[in-house]
Amino acid sequence: MAQASGIGTYIRGLLGAFSACRPASLTLTLITGKDDGVDGDWTRIPLSARFYSPSEQVAVPWAFRRSGAKLLHSPHYNLPVVLASRCVVTVHDLIHLKFPQFLPSRLAWIYAQSVFRQWIPRARAILTVSENTKKDLIETLGIPESKITVTPPGVPDGFHPLAPADYQPALESLKLPKGYFLYVGNLKEFKNVPRLLEAYRRLRQKKMYAPPMVFVGENFIPGFDRELENTPYVRWFPDLDRGALPAVYAGALALVFPSLYEGFGLPPLEAMACGTPVICSNRASLPEVVGDAALQVDPLSLDDLVNAMKRLCEDTALAGVLSAKGLQRAAQFTWDTTAAKTLDVYRRCS
Repeated sequence: MAQASGIGTYIRGLLGAFSACRPASLTLTLITGKDDGVDGDWTRIPLSARFYSPSEQVAVPWAFRRSGAKLLHSPHYNLPVVLASRCVVTVHDLIHLKFPQFLPSRLAWIYAQSVFRQWIPRARAILTVSENTKKDLIETLGIPESKITVTPPGVPDGFHPLAPADYQPALESLKLPKGYFLYVGNLKEFKNVPRLLEAYRRLRQKKMYAPPMVFVGENFIPGFDRELENTPYVRWFPDLDRGALPAVYAGALALVFPSLYEGFGLPPLEAMACGTPVICSNRASLPEVVGDAALQVDPLSLDDLVNAMKRLCEDTALAGVLSAKGLQRAAQFTWDTTAAKTLDVYRRCS
């Protein structure tokens, strides 16, 4: 699971911080696949079961007993049911409950309902990445507040301001000019990317020389790939190497992130850490991530999106203010803090 996008960033960041702050008295064993993407000299128990599969519900408990550990931390909601009472589980969001229409099958819906409503309430402790998801857990599932600890993620390694000489080669290799609007993340309905594309089209009608629009992320919306490819001045990179992302952020005029729902919202944090201005939704967790360091918009309003993008096209002073505020805001999110809070939960649950 360490290779999965947002969850993978969470796992790698947390383990990286554990390497520096974990007490000698605490032994950690990773139950993981062969190519997990995790650095460090960790004791590992290999796992070949597919995520969310029945075999995972057998293989993980077997590996846990083999490890001799007292506590299992599941970094995503797919905790093993037979070990629920011995688990700390990280719940990043309740997307599968709030947007069931986007699940791939009826079976996936049944699985999500069972895990969230029957298994997760039995966990020894619950970690989550935002106050908004904590509120969702309390209001939707009736989880006691005392059982939930908010541990926001830190800025991923490599995301910091870059000089033009450092990011320009990447832009040239991608054939990107400096100063484009940028979206980073999976292309899904609840991410509101169809409305973002329409907002960009309207911006081009109002402002002929508006910057290009760049989408970075895998598409999950049938037919949306053709819309992207057929819209002038739009570029789409479905499988951009993550190592190139800091340079792509650095070359952008602004990140535009109008998502309808996020458990946290890593792209705005990454953009702020790179000094890139942010336009984002005023929904769910995003206001607590960006604070006053971004232009917040109603994600259902095309006019709001168009006007915010137009403002940043025309107001270089505003872009500079948002860049400076974003850097200050991003500095508040560190993996050391995440790790310290997580270790405290481990101690209380052991």
